[in-house]
Amino acid sequence: MIRRLRAKAGLFLLVLGSTTLWAQVEAVPILGGDELPPLIHSFLPGPGVGFDSVNADPNGLNNFKGVVAMGYTAGTATDQNGRTYNIGTDIRVYQGDYVGTVAVTGGFASKSAKGSGTFVLI
Repeated sequence: MIRRLRAKAGLFLLVLGSTTLWAQVEAVPILGGDELPPLIHSFLPGPGVGFDSVNADPNGLNNFKGVVAMGYTAGTATDQNGRTYNIGTDIRVYQGDYVGTVAVTGGFASKSAKGSGTFVLI
């Protein structure tokens, strides 16, 4: 179940309500962590096997200053045919300011820029 939790942790990154982000300031993921290529880099804070310790940083954004809320859920679900599935989720919400990158016209270059926003990682 922990493996499924890791696989599902961060398959989707939903960006909500960030005016500066819509102006193309891209948040930069942390270096290292538990990687799900190409974009997901995060740690799984928690006790026991499959987690990175209770003191692991829950933040997945580099150069971020703000608040992070997170929660794990685990249980079972049953479909209409009576099959049972083990379910595990890792849901995180980030809100704050960050230093990201913005594309420079005329090539593949980028430069640093300040941004702020709310991010939801499901």
